[in-house]
Amino acid sequence: AVEALRDTGIRGVHASMGPHFGDWDKQWPGDLTRLKEKYFHSDDQLLTLRLATLATDEIAGPALAYGPELARVAKDLGIGVSVDAVFGTASSEVILNWAKDGILGSDVTLIHATGLTPEAWKAMGESGTTVALAPTSDAQIGLETAIPAVDEALSVGIRPGLSIDVEVALASDMFTQMRALHAIQRMRAVNAAHGTGRQPVRITTHDVLDFATLQGARTNGLAGVTGSLTPGKKADLLVIQAEDLNNMPLNDPIGTLVLGSDARNISTVLINGEPRKWDGQVLDVDLPALRSEVHASREYVLNTHAA
Repeated sequence: AVEALRDTGIRGVHASMGPHFGDWDKQWPGDLTRLKEKYFHSDDQLLTLRLATLATDEIAGPALAYGPELARVAKDLGIGVSVDAVFGTASSEVILNWAKDGILGSDVTLIHATGLTPEAWKAMGESGTTVALAPTSDAQIGLETAIPAVDEALSVGIRPGLSIDVEVALASDMFTQMRALHAIQRMRAVNAAHGTGRQPVRITTHDVLDFATLQGARTNGLAGVTGSLTPGKKADLLVIQAEDLNNMPLNDPIGTLVLGSDARNISTVLINGEPRKWDGQVLDVDLPALRSEVHASREYVLNTHAA
């Protein structure tokens, strides 16, 4: 997985977790030391290592549930922590325990954070814990309340990043995540104020663009490296054609980007200043060969049965 990320030439984060199910040799999390020494020996490289874990033992048992032991592993290695499946009452309770144990903070990212209690959000805000919302996943898969908790995050001073969650099953681009969150939050705001005479408190296109860029970098521990056009950061850029058929004419750049554009409008991608897509064409990828490999992989998965 690490080598595949490296071969793409993108800036990426490998968050390592043990398998949820089945028999395995229990080399995780001890094997993180080997991974770091082999693949993550420099702070000035495209790939970053994090420890991935689950919020509770409900899905895969206690070995993968975040707590003082896994927090100690991450601290000893000097890496961040990504906590998945953060939902509802059970996760709210363990968040309060983590706060008491002092293992929340800016190096910890809670993914989804759906259906949490106000007390849990208060602990997260006070500790500076980061959050990655999954707007389309929560709604389409039906996770907990199915409502991305952007208002809850903002109320305690957390500006969240955005997550696709499951790229093989959901739209895999940030344009979709931005638009979905923008629409859902504004729907909630107007609905809450309807008939009361109050003005709805609505997020803006500026907000969701910030969530998808700078806050996305921050939730992955990369705010000092990427996520904004800032002197001293790396040149990770998307160039979007503002006068394409589906989004012309250009008036408000951020409004056009968030509400009018999609992935087909990205003409150029620079990673660390190096072009990975240019003039609408992905570079250094043999698409016919890749397509054949993808089809062969699918056939193998569908036609191979476990003993």
